Amino acid sequence: MNRAAGITSNTVPWEILRAAGYAPSLMEGDKDPTPYADRFMESVFDRRIRVIFDRLCSGAWKHLELVVVSRTSEPEHKLYLYLREAARIHGVNSIPRLYLYNLLHTRTSESFNYGLERTRAMVRDFEVNQDRLLESIVEGNRARAAIREILRWRRQGLLEGSVALGIIRKFYSESRDRFPDIVQAQLPAVQLPAPARRPKILIKGAPLDDDALHRLVEQSGGYVLAEDDWRGARAAGAQDIRIDGDPATAIFEKYFYDTVSPRIHPAAEADSWFRREIETGEVDGVLFYVPLEDDVVGWDYPRHFDFLRKQSVPSLLVRSANGEAAPVAAFVEDLRRRQS
Repeated sequence: MNRAAGITSNTVPWEILRAAGYAPSLMEGDKDPTPYADRFMESVFDRRIRVIFDRLCSGAWKHLELVVVSRTSEPEHKLYLYLREAARIHGVNSIPRLYLYNLLHTRTSESFNYGLERTRAMVRDFEVNQDRLLESIVEGNRARAAIREILRWRRQGLLEGSVALGIIRKFYSESRDRFPDIVQAQLPAVQLPAPARRPKILIKGAPLDDDALHRLVEQSGGYVLAEDDWRGARAAGAQDIRIDGDPATAIFEKYFYDTVSPRIHPAAEADSWFRREIETGEVDGVLFYVPLEDDVVGWDYPRHFDFLRKQSVPSLLVRSANGEAAPVAAFVEDLRRRQS
């Protein structure tokens, strides 16, 4: 029976954990109080990170045998350090075994060599054999193909963005050997009766916790074509993991080159997906989601806004995913007038 493991983001190598006999799933937030986080963490941490810290410290997630943290964002790295300190200084003994996957997303030869060695070390640390690693790669690739099928339906105007987002999120919570069957069972039931002819909107900014912003767009008469989000349109990436050659190297190259994170440098690499989407000419407008507590994506907003201005693509900045119905409705209506 697979043992339960929690992962902090998309940049944790799911395939290695799966091959080691774990059932990895993304640790999500909730709306319950966070007394441990309130005591030990500053308010700058976003809700999901605070919930993860709190539930691990309180023992609420004692079913987890392992928690793997990636270093591809500052909040994740600090979460790892805070958990270690909670155990060391404050005697919190409910925290599961912690493992740091030290991946750096700077596109340099030094980062490549370091990340490859860290990935090989992870394979050794979890005592994974090559056959099991290849099996998990095939399983993960099949799940990614199912995500691309969802995206094709949405690109054709046959699937609401909120529905697509909800199904894709199961990629991180369900077993990936079952995920393709879930997708095939659900898609026919949620297909739109006719292709959507509404203004097509791309959502960009901080990762979305739910589909609230999508639903605002849809209620206003818009259609969410894509989101620049690892829990949405970018979950599968552009490439599968190669099954020829060394599996550890293939896994690393996927997570290094083809996995989105907040710390990709240089900026041209970080921006490339977004710019390609806009340059297709299919996007009528962009919603930037930059919540008030954000201290990451807001720094990039002026650069992206300037790019859209030069491309003559309208945009709107929102600070709340569910509290700005009037501005979103006005934005969608403006896009509709531009289409007519």
